Amino acid sequence: MSDAKLSTRDRILDCCRNLFNERGAAEVTTAEIATAVGISEGNLHYHFRRKEQIVTALFEQFETALDRAGIAGEHLGRRPQAYRAYLAGWFNAMWEWRLFYAASIYRLAPDLRPRLKKLTDTGQTQVRRTLGRLADEGVLSAAPDDLDRLVVNAWIVASYWIDYLLTRQGVETITREHLRWGYAQVEVLFTPYASAAPGLVTLQAKAG
Repeated sequence: MSDAKLSTRDRILDCCRNLFNERGAAEVTTAEIATAVGISEGNLHYHFRRKEQIVTALFEQFETALDRAGIAGEHLGRRPQAYRAYLAGWFNAMWEWRLFYAASIYRLAPDLRPRLKKLTDTGQTQVRRTLGRLADEGVLSAAPDDLDRLVVNAWIVASYWIDYLLTRQGVETITREHLRWGYAQVEVLFTPYASAAPGLVTLQAKAG
């Protein structure tokens, strides 16, 4: 949908997601938001009186995006391409909503902390269920304990790879190329368990 067809409220949220992804919610002023959307600050405050309300509204969209990524794993079967698309879908969702993987945003909207925990618990349960089905189908060769560790390790890497690039590698601007790098780090975690489906380990990462 073009910007011209979006409501003012939706344009504000779309613009803020981009700004917050790039710079962090705490670093973006309401004056900058209004200018980027092309409205007055008064109009912005008509829709959202505080920046915290914008963050909360964006979090609701984030919840929907992760739920959609989780549901996508319900009917994968034995197709390696579908398995990879499922992992890439999770990683892309985390990339598109990376503003919520910065600790600073929860200082701005502390009421979201319990909602994030619930969302994370649900997401990990969905991934674990999907990996269990893949193991049952013979796509992955892994014991239940291995699958539990895979879920946790993949979630940790996917959640904190941006912080790693910023703090350890000195990267100043995260790009789609970094997204592919991060996805490759997640994918390699599954390689030792993909012997039952050799095609999994030969496919090139195409996240993004």
